[in-house]
Amino acid sequence: MTKWAFKTLCVFNFLLLILLCGCNSYSEDYDIKTDFTAEFKASYRNAQYSGSVSNNRQGLTYISISSPKELEGIGFYYKSGELEMSREELVCIADEAYLPQKSFPSLLRSIMNGVSQGREEMLSNDDSSRTYRIKTDSGDCLLNTDFDGNILCAEMKDAELKIEFTEIKATEN
Repeated sequence: MTKWAFKTLCVFNFLLLILLCGCNSYSEDYDIKTDFTAEFKASYRNAQYSGSVSNNRQGLTYISISSPKELEGIGFYYKSGELEMSREELVCIADEAYLPQKSFPSLLRSIMNGVSQGREEMLSNDDSSRTYRIKTDSGDCLLNTDFDGNILCAEMKDAELKIEFTEIKATEN
């Protein structure tokens, strides 16, 4: 009887060890950070833009343009299907579809929506960065992130758009 109990106990311990090791398995987090603020430099249809962007997973996006000089100080705030454009004291509110789909702010907003809505497909993953394809309303976008999920660069070749992000800071909502 003790021999049978000992064998049963050994089998039980072996199975318990396997179950416990399986429960503690490491799983990598591949999520792209959706709640952030960053500075950007962009090339769009042979023009250069710079400014800042903030985005969150609820779909709120704020874009502030600092160059070219002619557009300095213009802000675009997207929320709940509404677009608020501002410069100094002047504020204009319109439906989000007011700007053409292929305009610079609309393309940047489309990329942020794709990220917030989880439309990404991972294409490559190495020690320092990841590359994703995101299907947006304005076409496909290639997105590079660092290992922590911070967006470093976004490119839409059909729209002639490339954006590089710097000074990335996570935000809490």
